[in-house]
Amino acid sequence: MAESIAARAFASHRPVLGQNYLIQGSDAHLIDKVLDQIKRALRRESEIDISIVYGDEIKAAFLAEHLDTFTIFSSSKLVIIRNTEAMLKKELEVLAAYFESPSEIQTLAIVTEKANKTLGTWKKIAANSYTVNCDPPRFASEMRTWLMEELRRMAKTMTPAAATEFTNRIELDYSTAANELAKIDLLVGSRKQITEKDLDSLGGSRAGTQIDFFRALGARQIKTALQAMDLMLESDWEPLQIHFSVFRFFVNLWKIQLLRARHITDIEISSSHIMDIYSTQRKEYLGFARNYSIKSLEKIMEILLSTDYKLKSSNIDKRLELDLSIIEILGQK
Repeated sequence: MAESIAARAFASHRPVLGQNYLIQGSDAHLIDKVLDQIKRALRRESEIDISIVYGDEIKAAFLAEHLDTFTIFSSSKLVIIRNTEAMLKKELEVLAAYFESPSEIQTLAIVTEKANKTLGTWKKIAANSYTVNCDPPRFASEMRTWLMEELRRMAKTMTPAAATEFTNRIELDYSTAANELAKIDLLVGSRKQITEKDLDSLGGSRAGTQIDFFRALGARQIKTALQAMDLMLESDWEPLQIHFSVFRFFVNLWKIQLLRARHITDIEISSSHIMDIYSTQRKEYLGFARNYSIKSLEKIMEILLSTDYKLKSSNIDKRLELDLSIIEILGQK
């Protein structure tokens, strides 16, 4: 069976001539990094001829000839086929047929947003290729892991507060994140540590949507919360991702109320105990927490755990389940 690997783990893979790759997913940044790694590795191995063709433009006859032809200037070849999901049936059959007798001195890098593996052609391509999955991050935790890896590569660090702000505000898309991080890198110049202040020009609208949602939860406004959640879903938030953000929100409120019960002042809480909350929002969180008793927060944790189980294990309407969960949470006294 052909191997499969996530794009971020591909850095440890050593591409070799004759190995073919099915690069699937929608994150352009990851796709480009995988292609660059393949190019660099094969160039170290031999003098290769690199060509790019597009599945939505190429015709079957040209594709068949291109896969079988070598120039007099090179002894090996890397063929990158982009937009393969747009290939018509005849062209896809030509591509699949190549794998009946693949060349040992040629590598194909087949790039597609999605491979329809119910089709025999795609089954044959996948079975004879090393699959690299280039999916965008689903959760802020995945973005944070990526951020730490990129900072190590850049020989720079971020303060914990800056890293939290970056992952909260940036779109869940590695291409967007990479562009924003590159801009921040240029702004800080030779300085090795990035702070919250350096993120003033950070793009992304995700935080705005999220804080509006949190404000509605904090104020116990059911209608506004459901409307804000609808906007998040329409902006391609995953249901589990939204659920995780709700869980994290109420964990912070619970933490605040437990600290208050130990007679710790709001000033101490804000300055020392809720550092994962963006500094300009801490005062708001202290206000949100006043609307929930410890007893109600304990019940909310039970609701959230039950919802998590349902979202992960049932063939249910996940949007409806989220709605019901929010209604039940905001109804707690």
